[in-house]
Amino acid sequence: MNNRVWLKILSILLGIFAWIYVNLVIPPMIRRTLPAEVEYRNLPEMVKIAPAKPTVQVQMEGTRRDFILSSNGRVQVTVDLYNVRPGRAQLPVRVIAAPGLTVVSVSPPQIQIEVIPLARKKFDVKVEVTGMPADGYLADEPRFSPGQVTLEGPESLINRVSNCVIEVNLEQIKNSISEQRPVKVVLEGGLSSEEIAVSPAKIDLGILVKEGEPSKTVALTKPVFINKAPEGKKLASFTLSPESVVVKGPTRALANLNEVSFKPIDLSILNDNASMAVKLELPDKFKLISTETPVLNVIMGDEKVTRTFDGLTFELKKTSNQHASVSVSSYSLEIKGFLQDIEKVRDAQLKIVLDIEKMKPGNYENIELGAPPGLPADVSVRIMPASVSIQVSELPEEPVEAASASQPVDSIPTASGSMVPATHTVQPDQK
Repeated sequence: MNNRVWLKILSILLGIFAWIYVNLVIPPMIRRTLPAEVEYRNLPEMVKIAPAKPTVQVQMEGTRRDFILSSNGRVQVTVDLYNVRPGRAQLPVRVIAAPGLTVVSVSPPQIQIEVIPLARKKFDVKVEVTGMPADGYLADEPRFSPGQVTLEGPESLINRVSNCVIEVNLEQIKNSISEQRPVKVVLEGGLSSEEIAVSPAKIDLGILVKEGEPSKTVALTKPVFINKAPEGKKLASFTLSPESVVVKGPTRALANLNEVSFKPIDLSILNDNASMAVKLELPDKFKLISTETPVLNVIMGDEKVTRTFDGLTFELKKTSNQHASVSVSSYSLEIKGFLQDIEKVRDAQLKIVLDIEKMKPGNYENIELGAPPGLPADVSVRIMPASVSIQVSELPEEPVEAASASQPVDSIPTASGSMVPATHTVQPDQK
């Protein structure tokens, strides 16, 4: 039994000895193809090489023993970047094998690279705050350090950088913030890039959150005017001073408050320029902080008005033996002008006198009427009707003294007028 055990041990030892002799003492030559990472040499400053870590396939020949002994550094693949310029280039691959191994082939024997120039530039840091603290809490302005970061990356990307920001969300927070936050690089168009290195990558940020209600400067709305201005007056202009007020209130409600209105202004009571304190209409839960009361200065201007005088009677100027019949018994005057001018008009200035003393008997049609004299120069007059027809005849002579030279037609003294001479063709009676 013991002899058999020794035989088994001996056979195992003989097998191990045979394997060592074949593989290590007189090993056969073998070939292996292994991937190898390319190492760049003499890399210039402020450039970036793409691809960053290329690989090639290296076929090597050697004994099994050589491959085993060189397992940690079988091959070294390098590309010399000395004197390269920005742009694309094809450079040869240099391979150094471990002792005992021979390089048979390299695939590819050359690699194509792109030399990208880098730029380094400093940028100011901004804090972008979103959200609002919980109601009843205030957040102070963010404090951060340092205020600048240095960016390094492809020159084409550095030239497109628009902002370096720290993003902070204050939605519903009640506690202060004191921590390091990463810097986000924003390119034109709102894009971002991970190819740009930021130094330092994080910024110390502090925001104090405390109890209280925020305040805000809010613009006043334009005034609303109601009712019509007094006759002869119009709103010329207005100014509001100050044009804004400072109010405080709940955080979210205050964020939506963009303007404050005040009570409407009644124009019907303004006969002249006026300055008045406005009555603000603040929503509930808001308080006015401003100490200066807003004042509205209103400038009133004059406006032309129209007055109509109806039922005015003509006055006839004729001889004692003349008789006249007018196509209308009365006329109307429509006078337009400023109120202070129209109020100066008296009844006597409204009278239109028809002078027929020199008219021969006959019918006179379409005699245009002219504006009464003595009216203010700044008013315009429209006469209704614009013309009349007059029939003139002679009375038989009577042995009595001549009547007065001026005799009025039926008078209804509502206003007075002026004289308009007749200029139309006379058609005397043929008897």
